[in-house]
Amino acid sequence: MSDDKSKESLRIKFNQYLEENKLRKTPERYFILDVVSETSKKFDAEYILNEVLSRGTRISRATVYNTLSALIDAQILREHEIEGKKYFEKVPLSQVYIRLICTKCGKIKDVKDSETISAVNSKKYGKFLTSYSTIAVYGLCSSCVNAKRKATLKAKLIAKENNLENKKKILNNKKK
Repeated sequence: MSDDKSKESLRIKFNQYLEENKLRKTPERYFILDVVSETSKKFDAEYILNEVLSRGTRISRATVYNTLSALIDAQILREHEIEGKKYFEKVPLSQVYIRLICTKCGKIKDVKDSETISAVNSKKYGKFLTSYSTIAVYGLCSSCVNAKRKATLKAKLIAKENNLENKKKILNNKKK
């Protein structure tokens, strides 16, 4: 889907949400929606606020947070918490996927596991009608795992060196 069509479909979806919930259609909300629709990676509220302000539009922090909340309710955005900080991302076009989210660096990767997706799709939840499903798996990406392993090895090496130095000092003190 082209960027213009994608942007327009988000606008239509947001319009529908605002109408259904009897909310005002303000220029500020649509300006935020435009910034969100042009953003391809995860972002936080401060990014949106700074981006809107840098484009010459005056807007309050509360308007940004309230609009992001409305975009979540409209199923245009999803919210993730990584290391205590909230991040947002556009809802992907694919309705079923497994999302791997690194809790250290925030990297997000979508993967398809047909066996898991099939199991989720076949599950019934009483009279609940499922429109889409997402599985979020939180952990460490390979880069962060490697960095953590290197840091652990380095810490062990330093500890061994310190231990050897301490033993040498003890031996030198005994010789005196």
